[in-house]
Amino acid sequence: MGREDGNATIEFAIIFPGFFLIFMVIFELGMLMTRYMMFDRALDISVREMRLSENRAFTKQQVKQLLCAQTVILANHCLNDVTIELVRLSDLSGASWTFPPETAQCRDYGNDVIPVTQFDSPTKSNEVVFVRACMSIKPFFESAGLGAFLTRNSTPDRLNMIAMSAFSVEPNNWVGSGS
Repeated sequence: MGREDGNATIEFAIIFPGFFLIFMVIFELGMLMTRYMMFDRALDISVREMRLSENRAFTKQQVKQLLCAQTVILANHCLNDVTIELVRLSDLSGASWTFPPETAQCRDYGNDVIPVTQFDSPTKSNEVVFVRACMSIKPFFESAGLGAFLTRNSTPDRLNMIAMSAFSVEPNNWVGSGS
């Protein structure tokens, strides 16, 4: 009868990589969801600020700063990694609605391209404005195999998060109820 001293080590060596890969994928999914929720919430807060602000002539850099000021987890290189798109959907009569193309313009680190996006600063009351932001991020575990199913940049180590919102510009002469 032979010795059985190494059986546990062999089982561990065979099973552990699979369990560790599952752990990495679950951790990466959790972090991606957290980062996306923070990004989407930051866009919502920024849109609310633009909607209610007396300043009607926001610049692209001001909107980026508003967005990046609200992010907690994503603040490292937020201003460089974010692209913002503001598009007026309707004229004042509301007759024509023109949506932007389906694909968002995201920063491409592989080709070192910062895309030029449409930015129609809301200036008139009751205008309907569509906002789309894209952030290029690095995943924690690039080799976990999860990235093949997500929106990629041209570089294999970057992912794109896209958040969208729309709002109607509040009238300047709006007065809240006194109650």
